Amino acid sequence: MESNTKTTLTVFIALITLFVVYYPGINGPFIFDDLANITNNSFIKLQSLDHKALSLAAMSGDAGPLKRPVAMLSFALNHYFSDGYSASAFKTTNIIIHSINAILVFILCQQLFTRRTITTNQAANDINFWFASTISIIWALHPINLTSVLYVVQRMTSLSTLFSLSCIIFYLAARNRWLSHSYSYRVSGLFCVSIISLLLALFSKENAILIPLVILLIELVLYSIEKPWHLINTLTKQQKIAGLIAIAAISIVALSWAIDYASSGFNSRPFSMVERVLTESRVLCFYLSLILIPRINAFGLFHDDIALSTSLFAPWTTITSIIFIIALLATAFYYRKRNPLFALGIGWFFIGHLLESGFFSLEIAHEHRNNLPSIGIILAATSLIPIDKLKSRKVITGFLLVVLVLGSTTWLRAKQWENYQSLAYYEAAHHPNSPAIQALLSNAANQAGDASVATQAIKKAMELEPKETAYAMHYQNILTIHGKAIPPELQQETLRRINYNQLTPSTQLALDQIAGCLKKEPCAPLKNNYLEWINAVIDKNPNKATYPYLKGKALRAMGKDLAALNAFQASHDLSGNYLHPLFEMVDILLRMRQITQAEKIVEWIEEANEKTNFRRDEELKKLKNILISLKNQTDS
Repeated sequence: MESNTKTTLTVFIALITLFVVYYPGINGPFIFDDLANITNNSFIKLQSLDHKALSLAAMSGDAGPLKRPVAMLSFALNHYFSDGYSASAFKTTNIIIHSINAILVFILCQQLFTRRTITTNQAANDINFWFASTISIIWALHPINLTSVLYVVQRMTSLSTLFSLSCIIFYLAARNRWLSHSYSYRVSGLFCVSIISLLLALFSKENAILIPLVILLIELVLYSIEKPWHLINTLTKQQKIAGLIAIAAISIVALSWAIDYASSGFNSRPFSMVERVLTESRVLCFYLSLILIPRINAFGLFHDDIALSTSLFAPWTTITSIIFIIALLATAFYYRKRNPLFALGIGWFFIGHLLESGFFSLEIAHEHRNNLPSIGIILAATSLIPIDKLKSRKVITGFLLVVLVLGSTTWLRAKQWENYQSLAYYEAAHHPNSPAIQALLSNAANQAGDASVATQAIKKAMELEPKETAYAMHYQNILTIHGKAIPPELQQETLRRINYNQLTPSTQLALDQIAGCLKKEPCAPLKNNYLEWINAVIDKNPNKATYPYLKGKALRAMGKDLAALNAFQASHDLSGNYLHPLFEMVDILLRMRQITQAEKIVEWIEEANEKTNFRRDEELKKLKNILISLKNQTDS
């Protein structure tokens, strides 16, 4: 009873502290990927909780190959129950998820420590409690996890962590019961719940596919002498060799397939696969430094100011980082029997980064990628404290100092996230050489009406990243909005970047955003320049339906409805299930009172709407009602 009271009180105090630490940023804005995945996603705006609406919301994501339906559904439910896009409601939900994760870390560490010591006396239980509490509190308050909480869309990461931890906890519960009793229906049930948790983790974010490797590592480190591993000793030498060959062959085939799958993604990145893999060695060391020695000026929303590694010796820290990683892994392997939790923690960290810090064409670095892997490093560091010293006054004092530093740093970061302008200015102060941060500062200053800072920041972004076309486009847009002339050489530079650089996701987003602005008076002077951009983009990539659609929007803004119709038709011809251009065509035809032609397009929309994953039933219903009303007016 005393133990339960102590646990409950500790958890309560920790959760209150967690909310206090994150509270300053709770009203911060939706930013970046929040917009595409949440606020601009019409399927998230639930009007009811019927199966169809929930299904559409769940499958409305495009952030990963599995569409991350669990996370998308959580956003939709957040919108429904908070009566709209309340940033504080979304972020409060994220804090609750992070709090649950901290409790799960506590439970998991208790399981691991118990397995490590294999003792159940009161003294061992007390040490177990302090060991698990130390790791879970440090992890919960660590500033490296801030973007997993206050950056709303990264709920995908924190939900994946939640279900991944649940998967491991239920697996270990099943494993321990199997060993202490025997295999039973209860053990089977726990294994089934573990598998269900893994599936939920996968459908929150795909990197949960690495969890079986984490479980395998736990097995090898903590259960290798137990059943069913002892059956390996009954195999003949030939059987063992055959098994190893089979595992190696499967691994090589899987790796070859993964590399081939990943290679196409580098067409829209300013770095090659080799450059990314080499750079990630330095990035992993950077992550380790952030976890072990957190510095507020080193944290950031973006880390695109990290120089690319073009070879093992350029920069020279590439080879030293690789040597350090190999040495750390070798040390963990060497001490796997003497300190299995240290070996487990180190292995956990590197397994957790196999996908996002490997050869896939993702951006170079993001802090939220450490949400689950950082548990391993904190576990490894804590395991270095001698067991009999865990409750000593020096260790407890040191722990309290660490908690104070971590909590204060996270609180200060949360304070910086309290509004868009504050976030942009602090990020720019900490990362002045980040192109993405300079673009963020430019946008924030533009919203605040500070044309000078806005133009200076976007110019700096252009200088820092000469391969990114989006910055040149945004520069022109800012000049136009503030009534300034666009220098001819800037338009030439924009076209040059389109012609000679890759069309990145940021470029596509810029084209989409500016196309929506062209119909507004401040952006009107940009119409001709925009048309030159989009024509150049179409010439470079003629098979993508999005670009003729954006050209059609630009032509509509210029009052050229017939030319716009042709562009929308071209977009539809490239992708028959792409609904956006069809709705634009109907709108033009209705304004021109061409009812018969509009009815034909509506038929196309109905046909395409049945085939697409992003159905627009409500808009189609309204459109048909408008058609009926116009026909009735015509008949009368």
